[in-house]
Amino acid sequence: MSERQVAALLTGLRKLSRQVGLYPEGHPLTEEAVVVAFGSISEFLEPDQEAALTVHQDAFFRNRVVVPHASLEFRGFLRDMQQRGVESITLARPISQEDLYDLAAFIGGTSDDLPADGTIRLNEPMAIDPDLDVTPTTKLRASYGATLDAMRFVSGAMVTRGSFELSTVVNAVEGLFEQSVAQPGAALLLSTVKSHDEYTFFHSVNVGILSLALGRLVGVDKDILVPAGVGAVLHDIGKVAVSPAVLNYPGRLDSEQWREITIHPQEGALSILSAGGVGSEIAATVALEHHARYDGTGYPVVTRDGKPHIYSRLVQVVDTYDAITSRRSYRRAESPRRALQVLMGGAGTAWDPQLVHAFIGMMGIYPPGSVVLTATGETAVVVRPSEEAGAPLACLVVKGRDGELIDDPEPMRVELDQVAKQVMASDAGIDPAALLEAVGEAMVVEA
Repeated sequence: MSERQVAALLTGLRKLSRQVGLYPEGHPLTEEAVVVAFGSISEFLEPDQEAALTVHQDAFFRNRVVVPHASLEFRGFLRDMQQRGVESITLARPISQEDLYDLAAFIGGTSDDLPADGTIRLNEPMAIDPDLDVTPTTKLRASYGATLDAMRFVSGAMVTRGSFELSTVVNAVEGLFEQSVAQPGAALLLSTVKSHDEYTFFHSVNVGILSLALGRLVGVDKDILVPAGVGAVLHDIGKVAVSPAVLNYPGRLDSEQWREITIHPQEGALSILSAGGVGSEIAATVALEHHARYDGTGYPVVTRDGKPHIYSRLVQVVDTYDAITSRRSYRRAESPRRALQVLMGGAGTAWDPQLVHAFIGMMGIYPPGSVVLTATGETAVVVRPSEEAGAPLACLVVKGRDGELIDDPEPMRVELDQVAKQVMASDAGIDPAALLEAVGEAMVVEA
């Protein structure tokens, strides 16, 4: 319950803090955001009269309970709170609208007025035991978060001064590599975490995780795979040079808009080469070629035998997979299985056929994060790939036959012929990556 409560609260506060920075108090859009935030506070407090949201060691806690997934999904907002010196927010019924508005304005940096009515109190002492945040996947989550932070740093540096230090990303990817090796199944499930609000950052880290996994599968040595992973994480850094209006344009792009899009691989490669350092050539090659198709089309045109480098082709496959399974402003997400079908359909033209087959073999026909409805009526999430073709799916049951969410998801093996259908996670009201802690290392290893 804590994950859903905290996610609802953070969604409401984040939206309101942005709206109060754009529109004055009383504006219809601000008032709408206030209503949403009030609703999220009610869910956060349920069933208590008073509860606290605390930031401790880069994680959110609801009272003394860590909420690991929300800590990743809302890491940008967590950083906003830290920047403003907000270590805890204590909420007490009945919440004052004036307090709520002042809180949002303070976190958003548009006001220094603190909540004054006493229904929202900041930075009250609360003892948090550091061991509460120690789980089998703590280090994996930390490496994911560190890579998100590296991406924010690089993006900010590119905007402010047009350059960045590559070592920041290299260190983050090395950590991601080590943790992915230690917990490969958990890493694949974690790569399903999404954020519509910060799509580019989360997409970049997910492409990094999947590229490292696929590279290890096909035998790429660490000395080469880490620089390729850096290229995977930075493959879209050139989009800093593209206007947001073009990036998020909902319709068909005109010729000028398309020209602006097609320069981002070159811009990204040049920025990586300018950063320099060991492995920068490999990383820059990946960024340059991630839209150059296997059959010699795409952009930019590759003169080396008409095909992109093997490391670029590897990133192309996983980049497409994560993009298809992510919601964008101009289209809805597709299911993991549908993404695999798209890859198979383009094997040999858009994508390297051998790498496509290797990727499908790694992920299984129902990749981690797939949500399936069983023949007996349960809703289950696939939490790790099948070890061999035709093997039962290792799942967690998240909804019973009555359609109600289960507070403590239960492990279950689902035979392939018992899968009634696959459903979209968003339609089922489920975030697969939020189950990472429920899976635990024992489930990842033994299932």
